[in-house]
Amino acid sequence: MRVAILAMEHSAPAGVLVVWDMFSMAAALRDCTGNPPLKTPLETWIVSHDGRPLAYSDFFEIRPHGSLEDVGDVDLIIVPTGGYRVGRLKNYPEKTKRWIAENHARGVIIAGICTGVFLLAESGILTGKAATTHWAFADEFRKNHPDVIFTPEKIITCDGGVFCSGGGSAGVDLTLFLVGRFLGRDRARILSRMFLLEQGRQVQNPYADSVFIKNHKDLDILKAQQFIENRLSENISMDHVAEYVGMSLRNFKRRFKAATGEPPLVYLQKIRMEKAKLILENDDMRIERLAEQVGYDDIGFFRKLFLRHTGVSPRDYRRRFRHPEN
Repeated sequence: MRVAILAMEHSAPAGVLVVWDMFSMAAALRDCTGNPPLKTPLETWIVSHDGRPLAYSDFFEIRPHGSLEDVGDVDLIIVPTGGYRVGRLKNYPEKTKRWIAENHARGVIIAGICTGVFLLAESGILTGKAATTHWAFADEFRKNHPDVIFTPEKIITCDGGVFCSGGGSAGVDLTLFLVGRFLGRDRARILSRMFLLEQGRQVQNPYADSVFIKNHKDLDILKAQQFIENRLSENISMDHVAEYVGMSLRNFKRRFKAATGEPPLVYLQKIRMEKAKLILENDDMRIERLAEQVGYDDIGFFRKLFLRHTGVSPRDYRRRFRHPEN
């Protein structure tokens, strides 16, 4: 079996090395666990466009095992994070895109991690398929690839032999999943214990920060946003906010969505959920009291709303993200 990990000029080098390390460790586990040997030898290659070393700083570079041509026939291609600058998430070399597309057509499993998914989309292999990427790049992906069935709330997607994952640790989740698929679930389970990894995560909503657009030119809507943010614990009526900025409710809703990209009620709910997340991370406040702090007297409604926005309950969110020093 041969795995090719594609390192690119703007890749995050840690992403490349973590994938390589996990597959190398998975193969080596046969020497220290007593498990039966792999039925076929496992070769893990790091490849680049032309096989030349990739310098990421004055003191760090990756020396690939070879080029796209050198690696020959492969069973699995993994594209780690392709960098974090939006301008670099397009205009990939035609040769690289063709290599991805041709291997996919031959039945090779293709996996993209974080912004590496952009290369998969640029190669055309995600058209009409489900995909995800890091939540911070969701809007950019959606704008550039409307032909993809985009599900940014998911940590991992699989559709037609193409796997995608969100960012950072989600790439570790996907690599662990691929180890299980190709080398066996027992080996993946042992690997997860060796790396102290949590298996079974489904969504990345709990990790996402909401974006509140304020770089628009509508001064009245900016005034309304400030009004809302200063009164999160109060029973806010959109009629009241519209009256505060001197508009009819209908005109206020129209202008608010035009300026911020979302209706005012959704904006209010999102900003309340962000405040709730911050409290859960830093305070042991009871959930009932927390709900009141962000404007909800009905604890049941608050829990449902929090679950809808984050994918987890307030209690589970606190368990995962509570700062140790607090």
